[in-house]
Amino acid sequence: EVGIYVGMFLFVLFVIWRCLKRPSVYEVVARDISKGHRWCAMDILSHTNYCNICENLVVDGLYCDSCGVCADYNCIRAADKTIRCKVLSSTGTSFKHHWVRGNLCTSSLCTVCDNPCGVEASLSDSRCCWCQRTVHVSCLDKLGEVCDMGPHKMFVVPPFCVRLRLVGWKGRRHLVVREVCPPPYEPWSPLIVVANSKSGNNDGEVILSAFRGILNPAQVVDLNHLPPESGLEWCHLIPNHLVRILVAGGDGTINWVLSAIDKLKLKPPPPLCVVPLGTGNDFARVFGWGEGACASDLDIKALLSSIRTAKLEHVDRWKIHVTPQRRLGFVPLPKEHFMTNYASVGVDALVTLNFHRTRESWLYFWKNRLFNKFLYFTYGTRDLLEKKCKNMHEKVKLWLDGEPVKLPELEAITILNIPSWGAGVHPWHMGTGGQLAQPQRYDDGLLEVIGLYSSFHVAQLQIGMSEPIRLGQAKEVKVELSEKLPVQVDGEPWEQAPATLHFTLYGQIPVYKNKGD
Repeated sequence: EVGIYVGMFLFVLFVIWRCLKRPSVYEVVARDISKGHRWCAMDILSHTNYCNICENLVVDGLYCDSCGVCADYNCIRAADKTIRCKVLSSTGTSFKHHWVRGNLCTSSLCTVCDNPCGVEASLSDSRCCWCQRTVHVSCLDKLGEVCDMGPHKMFVVPPFCVRLRLVGWKGRRHLVVREVCPPPYEPWSPLIVVANSKSGNNDGEVILSAFRGILNPAQVVDLNHLPPESGLEWCHLIPNHLVRILVAGGDGTINWVLSAIDKLKLKPPPPLCVVPLGTGNDFARVFGWGEGACASDLDIKALLSSIRTAKLEHVDRWKIHVTPQRRLGFVPLPKEHFMTNYASVGVDALVTLNFHRTRESWLYFWKNRLFNKFLYFTYGTRDLLEKKCKNMHEKVKLWLDGEPVKLPELEAITILNIPSWGAGVHPWHMGTGGQLAQPQRYDDGLLEVIGLYSSFHVAQLQIGMSEPIRLGQAKEVKVELSEKLPVQVDGEPWEQAPATLHFTLYGQIPVYKNKGD
């Protein structure tokens, strides 16, 4: 009997182990429109809206960010029952216009007669929520009923190309995309938008809502509810077409998406373009997407045009192998990190670490780019008095391509892959020494290593009054820490116990560079 019980126990352990070892399954989640519209808060100060049910002026109401239907609070239930939302999937090989009455932009022109639309102070004229065409009610008969998905159809996954399925257990069943068929036109290169609705000063939510109104809503992924792997699953659903990924966020969000691409082993990796919503946005600056976007002022149609004409380039991506030193007779397990922008050890990472701790605190209420820069300034100023990274040259050893480098007295070492650092500073070519420095590129398989004297030196670089300590360029960089020191990689900081950090080239990722830069 003991043998039987032991066998059963081992069998249960084996089943549990197999379940835990099972690879994660990622799915493209689709909203069930039969449950109603996707209601969002309405900004009544910037635009006058009329209820699509009672046709009265909306003073306090909501709008659907997928199809554009507006309703006051008393009419929301009626709108869910009587007005169809933007469908994610349909049958056939074409799709009819999905007209939504009223609430047009003030600059709207009729597609048929080219005269202004929606100028009356009422629920007048119509707009197709797929092709974005506007038309007078009297001109509807003169326009064909088949929708061609509009001028940006190359980015849109038409509903007649999508097949859905119902998955999950009873009570938690939901729709996912089962299959995607290419549309009967070329070129076609779907755009997948990933952003965190909680990022920035509500900028992430505004951008997600804007793209749901232009693309198929299933193409828009909120990282606050789903992992980036769910958005990248489109690459598996559409294997024979180029899928572009638009990341709306800061450098940390970009690195999160790139790590997901590495995890899924997508070959070839999908090209990225960026809407900068972070504090530094160095990656977006290098590739011409701006230093920081304000969602309320962002022209989505102009952005799509920029993506269409953007130039495809490649940027190096580096692997950082962290080997901890033996402690109390035990050797901790090694770790791996990946870098695209830059990494640093010392005072630069300390300021980032202090800011990160503040951002993770429950007292952090004001999510604003200007306020974040003020926090960086505050922590940098505090370090002038504390000097926590003083004499760092005695705690760190550096090798470039296997050759040891004698370090001067400093408080930080920064390893650069892209030219921009610290919210737009280009340190490698700053000052008189920068004119003689070797060229810096993000696709040459080389890293640039610089030293910083102090946080005051960082501030001087920010305003162009100094230049860094250029320690050299290398294909391989090794940094050995003999004490616990702050480290940051692409804006993600931590305190690193004594260890060796080994930087080697991992590969390259495709990125679109904005020609309008």
